[in-house]
Amino acid sequence: MWYAIDFGTSNSLLSFVDEGQKPKLINLENEAPILRSLVFTPEKSVYYFGANAIKKYQESDGEGRFFRSLKKFLPEPGFKGTEVFGDRVKIEDLIATILREMKSTADKQTGKNVENVVLGRPALYSLDLKNDQLAEDRMRRAAERVGFKRIEFCPEPIAAGLNVESDGIDKIVLVCDFGGGTSDFTLLKTGTSRFTKENVLGLSGVFVAGDAIDGRLMRDFISSHFGKDITYKAPLGSNVLTFPKILLRKLCNPAHIAFLKERDTWEVLKELEMWSVGDEDQKYFDQLFCLIEEQLGYPVYAEIEKTKISLGDKSSASYQFKQSSIDIDMSIHRAEFEYAVTPEIDDIFTSLEKVFEQSGLKHADVDQVRITGGTGQMPLVQKKLESLFGKEKIIKNEVFQSVVQGLALYAQSLDKSKDNL
Repeated sequence: MWYAIDFGTSNSLLSFVDEGQKPKLINLENEAPILRSLVFTPEKSVYYFGANAIKKYQESDGEGRFFRSLKKFLPEPGFKGTEVFGDRVKIEDLIATILREMKSTADKQTGKNVENVVLGRPALYSLDLKNDQLAEDRMRRAAERVGFKRIEFCPEPIAAGLNVESDGIDKIVLVCDFGGGTSDFTLLKTGTSRFTKENVLGLSGVFVAGDAIDGRLMRDFISSHFGKDITYKAPLGSNVLTFPKILLRKLCNPAHIAFLKERDTWEVLKELEMWSVGDEDQKYFDQLFCLIEEQLGYPVYAEIEKTKISLGDKSSASYQFKQSSIDIDMSIHRAEFEYAVTPEIDDIFTSLEKVFEQSGLKHADVDQVRITGGTGQMPLVQKKLESLFGKEKIIKNEVFQSVVQGLALYAQSLDKSKDNL
């Protein structure tokens, strides 16, 4: 027996694999299989997850710690942990809380204590191979902490490829998995033969996806309301300085924004407030401090995501956020948005081209392009794919389930043949 777990930057899913039976997708929350990869802890040793994390967080009036996009911290050697109610908590311990919740929920539904797990992983957690291995090692430790004994990994784009149904006709299939943290691509040959590693003609990935696009919207449009354009002079200094880049990077990252509440960062911001020289700086400091103190990073970015979706089919959209002392109401034009996210879209499609460099094939050789993942639903991304391969070749897979279904198929193969992937 196995669990196949797709632990995602934004969403997580789990499938139960029992010998001789069809894999069963487990409902992790509210009779649905998708658990948002969110953690909220209002007090020591108490954790809530997914939609329940949002609910409890909204009831807490800013007390506690709220975490999202934890997967993005796995390859960061400098991230040793964060302070949670006086304790330094490692990234693998935070992730273990989610895996423990998923395993506990699944064990209750299956009536089993499943100790074998296949974990999905990006094609690359990091371009640095040491950091890539660090990320996998951290995931392994997280899985061990919750009671898994045998732990296997399968690249998520390959899992998405395993889920491609074959009609017995040889085809070249490009699988595009656009997630929250990474965009991964697999070029496959499908047909009459059993799927093995020889079917993978190209594999690539980049750490740019939905979160990065949301972060660009924050940086180029929203962040001015939280102090991006403030100016200050340090004591005894004569130069006029601007908002520190290291703090701006945290503000413009959906995963890192929660860490603006760390004590050292908070003290720096308070000093900047005293040293500011701009006429309207105090207004923006007030909004920034409200964002941090009341931990409004998640709802602020939730509104950014809504605005991004609206810009998919509208010429302009309003970003509105009114809570406590924060009052933002601004219009963003689609042309401005598409221009702003050009670097992210270019990075994504540069990574896609690597599978063709590896395989020696051309765009015209592709018979099908299968899209999975939330970011793949963006019209801007789909139009780009259509321009490269033709609209008739684009197939939209199940947005969130294709990877976990492929992981389940991989789990089934592990005890059948050593020749499989």
